[in-house]
Amino acid sequence: MLASPAMRGTTTISWFAAAALIGCGPAPRDRTSGDDVDSGSGSGGDGSVDPSNCAQGTDLVYVIDQLNNRLSQFDPMARQFHDLGSLSCPTMLGATPFSMGVDRNAFAWVLYNSGELMHVDIATLACTGTTWASPSGLHVFGMGFSTDQAGGQDEHLYVGGGQMQVQGSYTLAKVDTTTMMATPIGTQSDLPEMTGTGSAQLWGFQTDASTAHVVQFDKTSGAVITTYPEPSLAGTGTGYAFAAWGGDFWVFLIKNGEPSTTVYQIDGTSGAIKGTTPTTGRTIVGAGVSTCAPTVIQ
Repeated sequence: MLASPAMRGTTTISWFAAAALIGCGPAPRDRTSGDDVDSGSGSGGDGSVDPSNCAQGTDLVYVIDQLNNRLSQFDPMARQFHDLGSLSCPTMLGATPFSMGVDRNAFAWVLYNSGELMHVDIATLACTGTTWASPSGLHVFGMGFSTDQAGGQDEHLYVGGGQMQVQGSYTLAKVDTTTMMATPIGTQSDLPEMTGTGSAQLWGFQTDASTAHVVQFDKTSGAVITTYPEPSLAGTGTGYAFAAWGGDFWVFLIKNGEPSTTVYQIDGTSGAIKGTTPTTGRTIVGAGVSTCAPTVIQ
């Protein structure tokens, strides 16, 4: 959201590239046939991810670039991007990406600043419009999918936003992606970028010129139940996106006139910044991670 111009570039490699994954092993399935490649044996009852209905590729983070509509994979283990191509969605002339979520079936839900919500097949980049009509004044918003229960397969899309980027308060809502109906659950004073998990949690990143926070939302009331202050991530003219992966948070951020996005890894239990990865030529305004993503790394 609110991103600044940048140029194309590269990233660095993480210190934990050889780390093991726990609680995910997303046993990808063939989306077209519905058959599991590896069904796995975990029930997910302990809050870990149940991989039995996870499509291929849903274990990674996906990001969208504002300037060129470029959809990319981001591998947090290696801190590397893999560009998939630029979207050609049937949007209004001049519309640019604003935010993004990814579901368990490997479809990205890309919101444009025109208020149009697009449905994108990650495998083919085929893009179709939805019947979204900005219910409850939700024209621009951050979003993320969260399972209905820890380790479960059913999920809902959660959004937080309003009619415009700058206003007095913002609506948090639960969206039924079949009917495109939104049920408000609460309000927030800051515009959140949002992410959910297979552990049925919902988190947000909120920032402005003076403050920044990672927060956990109560999914029934919209109230903030956990706050991690992130003062070093505050700044003016910011463009940002947010994802939960491997038990940590990943903030994609441009601030204070920086030319390109920097990726910040934030400890999921303390809020401490564990590392940064600068990029060149990326203006990331949306990050989507499915509820099939790993919940723990070691």
